[in-house]
Amino acid sequence: MKKINLLLFSFLFTMPAAGVYAQSASNKISGRVLSTQNKPIEGAVVSVTDGTDVTTDKDGYFQIECKNPAQATLTIWASGYYGINQQLNNREKVRIVMIPTGEFKYNEAKVLPFRIEDNVESTSAENITKKDFVLGRSKIDRALSGQVAGLQMTAGSGMPGEGSYMNLRGVRSFIGNNAPLVVINGVPYIPDNHDSQLINGLSRDIFQAYNIDDIQNITVLKGAEAAMYGSMGANGVILIETDGAKSDNLNTQISYYGQFGVNWNDKRMSLLNGIDYKSYLTDIGIGYYDTMDEFFTNFPFMKDANSKYGYLYNNNTDWQDEIYQNGFTTDNLFRVEGGDAIAKYDLSLGYSMQEGILKGTNQNRFHTQLNGNVAVSSNFEIYTTVGLAYLDGDYQEQGMSDRTNPILAAYARSPFLSPYQKNDDGSVTPIYSNYYYGICENMDFAVSNPLALVNTLDANSRQYDVNIKVGFNYRPIQEVTVNGVFGLYYNYNKEHMFIPGKDEQAIIPVTDIYGEETNTVRDGVGETTNYFYNLNARYKKVFGGRHAVNAMAGFQALLTQHEYDGGFGRNTANDFYQVMDATESIGRYIQGYLEKWNWMNFYAHADYTWNNILTGSFSMSVDGSSATGKYTNRFRVYPAGGVTWMVKNMPALQDKDWLSRLDLRAEYSLTGNSRFSSNYGKSYYSSSPYMDVSGIIRNQIPNTHLRPEKTRQMNLSLDAAFLRNRIELGVDYYIGNTEDVIMPVSKSSVYGTSPYYANCGRIDNKGVELSMQASLVRLRDFEWIVGGNIAFTDSKVKSLGDNEQMVTSFSDGSQVVSRVGGHPYEFYGLQADGVYSTQAEAEQAGLLNSNRQAYQAGDVRFVDQNGDGIINSHDYVSLGSATPDYFGGFYTHIRYKGFGISAEFSYSKGNQAYNAVRRQLESVSGFGNQSAAVANRWNLEGQETEIPRATYGDPMGNSSFSSRWIEDASYLRMKNITVSYSFDKPIWNFFRSGTVYVTGENLWTLTEYLGMDPEFAYSAFSSATQGFDMAKVMQPKSVKLGINLKF
Repeated sequence: MKKINLLLFSFLFTMPAAGVYAQSASNKISGRVLSTQNKPIEGAVVSVTDGTDVTTDKDGYFQIECKNPAQATLTIWASGYYGINQQLNNREKVRIVMIPTGEFKYNEAKVLPFRIEDNVESTSAENITKKDFVLGRSKIDRALSGQVAGLQMTAGSGMPGEGSYMNLRGVRSFIGNNAPLVVINGVPYIPDNHDSQLINGLSRDIFQAYNIDDIQNITVLKGAEAAMYGSMGANGVILIETDGAKSDNLNTQISYYGQFGVNWNDKRMSLLNGIDYKSYLTDIGIGYYDTMDEFFTNFPFMKDANSKYGYLYNNNTDWQDEIYQNGFTTDNLFRVEGGDAIAKYDLSLGYSMQEGILKGTNQNRFHTQLNGNVAVSSNFEIYTTVGLAYLDGDYQEQGMSDRTNPILAAYARSPFLSPYQKNDDGSVTPIYSNYYYGICENMDFAVSNPLALVNTLDANSRQYDVNIKVGFNYRPIQEVTVNGVFGLYYNYNKEHMFIPGKDEQAIIPVTDIYGEETNTVRDGVGETTNYFYNLNARYKKVFGGRHAVNAMAGFQALLTQHEYDGGFGRNTANDFYQVMDATESIGRYIQGYLEKWNWMNFYAHADYTWNNILTGSFSMSVDGSSATGKYTNRFRVYPAGGVTWMVKNMPALQDKDWLSRLDLRAEYSLTGNSRFSSNYGKSYYSSSPYMDVSGIIRNQIPNTHLRPEKTRQMNLSLDAAFLRNRIELGVDYYIGNTEDVIMPVSKSSVYGTSPYYANCGRIDNKGVELSMQASLVRLRDFEWIVGGNIAFTDSKVKSLGDNEQMVTSFSDGSQVVSRVGGHPYEFYGLQADGVYSTQAEAEQAGLLNSNRQAYQAGDVRFVDQNGDGIINSHDYVSLGSATPDYFGGFYTHIRYKGFGISAEFSYSKGNQAYNAVRRQLESVSGFGNQSAAVANRWNLEGQETEIPRATYGDPMGNSSFSSRWIEDASYLRMKNITVSYSFDKPIWNFFRSGTVYVTGENLWTLTEYLGMDPEFAYSAFSSATQGFDMAKVMQPKSVKLGINLKF
């Protein structure tokens, strides 16, 4: 009996132990860690909640104990790979695929408002990082072109220092800023968004002070995250993070990034030459002169090439060759970084120089950036970023004036004339030939000497750029962080412009109400100042291993001022004196602007994630700006929310290699646009010249109830990756409507001034964005990747208040219209339908022009839209829009060991353009040279052609703004192609690693557009003039040799 009792006691005693042993045995988690190439990762550190760390063996296997596998989180870290955090979800065996940090165009760190998040999937933000910037790129705007679906980056021109037009998901405003808000290092960046007041056609690059090798990360916010910026977030947000003193490597490291290359332009406008040009002169002369004797007197070479003045006309000058050059370009950056456990630093010093393809153009930049980080204690640190830049440049005028634009002058100037004056014996002097047509001093035939323009016109600027950020991080407890930031941006821009003409008479003068302007002086100074303040607190904690909470609240304020003061004068004693004090008092005047814009914003954000499967987020901002009217509610509420389902993290799919990621997301946001002038809501005055004084006039009727424009947007997204991240796919669908759109409305003339701006419009935007990347071949030493994106955007005007359309007119008679049901800023003019071939055909049509003159054979056949028999403004129709049907970019990248070759392409389809240059070159109405197409102009009864007859002065209006000048500017461009070699092993105990490369840019373009370049933007800051080709410098081709070294 005692034995039985003893056995029973022993059994009861050992049962709990057996249970404990069984539970312990069942809580051992085993698994394997692999790379995306399906290779085992040895030495990966594996940890689990409330457990000890283990490392993987040479085959990637591990085994680890876990107390609570239902709620535990598995964390894996390996050098050279992105970290992994996964919920165990009671799994006993796991399979982990880790992505290399060098994966092409892949990055898990996103710069979000007031924070940087790793491995975040609950946002529609897209980003690119330093490793993905194309080697050889030196401009931030060009590096972004074609990279993010829906982000349109249209290059302004090839002029050094010129910027790009930026737009994200369509036009939303008529008078406000349509570009995304740019935030650099957490500080909103509000530069002066005016084109140059002195140098026609120059729109400065807003990123000009930054070197792309100082940029660490660029994130584009398209959806709900942008609502954190309230009335500045309606157009999306571009967040830029520069390099900082954050490296954990405490050794001093030195890096050098350098590139050297050449720019050129091998494309020329096809013009009349030889016999064709003489034939054209004859046709024009017949219409200008009463007798041909007068014509031959002024153009003696047309009668006798060997006359005594023959030496003036026996040239065959290619004026385009005279003004273009091959330009040298270089960009250099030295970086030194290091520190210790207490203080870290990162210092960069750089110099860049670009010579333009147009003679007399260049830009230099000297810049430095210093980053510092000091850990005052274990829970308090201060940091700072100081960026300084000095820029100077020489430019040429652009735009539709052949007086000062050397490109237009080169097109119009007769090829029979010499660049330099000649002696009677035909010898060439060093003096530029004057603007007359040989011996004829009739100003109707005068054209500025293009070579004199590029060599003697002086258009320059000097800029000083300062960008400072100072901040602190304080962590009173583990879950709470308090952050404060002060930012300062200052830009000083001094511009000078001198147009000679007094001494050599090579540049034609201007005659106006003040008399003749033989030379011109313009001087101006612009100053921009931004002050920024931000204070926020953040709470972040995970409860029970499954419930992650992230909350933030804060305050920010921005004070900005843009001031420009310009002076304009004329007629110094000679071209040696180029200062304002030497000009005449008559015709001298001042011009400028003073714009103050202030903004205050209170914001809050919270998101909750359950089991890393489902995330809900909500944010709200309350802000106001000085742009609103005095008697309206200045502060408004902008909420946003979203839900993300991370399907891949469902227990049934966690270990499936075929699916790497699958996120389904829905977002809704209300944002605003208060980025318009503070002057619209108040009275302000502008200067106006009168004789020898400059006065001021009232500019508008103030609207004291003006409100911010508001945009509601819904965004549906799918992000997926398959086959161990070999295939990545992103799909976005959005619908947005913008209400309270501000537009000018008419008021009674009794007010004595105009315009009056009111919130009475609505614009809707919707679209689809697709992006894809696929690794077609992925081996250890070889990989071939292709990818790209495409965006379909549809912007429609839904309301214009009491109006059906709003027309904007320009000085050359061109117009754009925004009409209900149409796109914003459609071209608006006459519809041309060929040329009358015969007089009978013209008489049968029976149409008159606006001067009641009957059209004849050889005139353009315009469509009489209203059937009244008169061709005038009542017959104007929409002629298309500069907005593309779709646009984007694609790329390919091949890597073999250390060698690489990559190519990037951008494209745009369905965008129309107004070719103002062709309008001038096919006007057949003056003595200037014309396009080679004019050789096929109408000359004979019955001739079928698209070019009308040549008639001086164009009395019939054949060159009126019409569909003749609207072209399809679709294009496909190879932005760059790069061949590189990289090494990551020390060489000579001096170089740690490096890359040597050769890059070609803009080497190939496919387009049917007849202009010099299908990609252009007359203004980087105006949506109304997009698609206006107004004789800007084309983007150059270039080849660069570069080297990046780490010492």
